[in-house]
Amino acid sequence: MERPTVVIISEEPEFSAAATRRWLKEPSVPSFILLETGSCSHLCGAGFDLAVIGGISPPSISEVLESIAPARKPVIHVSRANGHSPQASNMVSLPEIHEWPDLLVTLATQVLARERASTELARLMESSARTEQQAALGRYMLEARHNLNNALTSILGNSELILFDQAQLSPATRAQVETIRNMGMRMNEILQRFSSLQKEMELIESTHQPARKRAIAGI
Repeated sequence: MERPTVVIISEEPEFSAAATRRWLKEPSVPSFILLETGSCSHLCGAGFDLAVIGGISPPSISEVLESIAPARKPVIHVSRANGHSPQASNMVSLPEIHEWPDLLVTLATQVLARERASTELARLMESSARTEQQAALGRYMLEARHNLNNALTSILGNSELILFDQAQLSPATRAQVETIRNMGMRMNEILQRFSSLQKEMELIESTHQPARKRAIAGI
């Protein structure tokens, strides 16, 4: 699994050092981007999964949040007890108490896990929607197959009757009728493939159904 990227923004080098130092004790360590408040504009083209801000003077907090807002990524703000803590829909505030690095890593792990789950859910929902659309199209084609077969039978039968009396046809007319017959035969071959595909799908379904029942019974 690809490692997440955490950007840490601070005016105090010790804040960034304390956060990364604590994170390095974990079995799974993310990639870090360490920035000062004046360098946040570089994040426009950089991919990251979580932003951590702390050790920032109150006038700069709003500017930092504004600069990283376009990324629409979760933010953890480590705030001092008497500091300024602005409100943002994607931000969680964490008090800078003595154990704040431990709390930061715990909270960040949960936030990143939630983001991964949300991304995976969105991907599965999109995939499910595409599958449902394809299934609906397939069902429609199978249901329309009978009517198409009837129409093709009429086209092929009438074209054969016309070609049966070729003496009354001009070469150009005969060529056109032969084209109609040949295209009808090609369409008939395609419909036969649909029939074969349906039988294969039914066979696969009948083969897998007992296995699914056994699996459910064993739960």
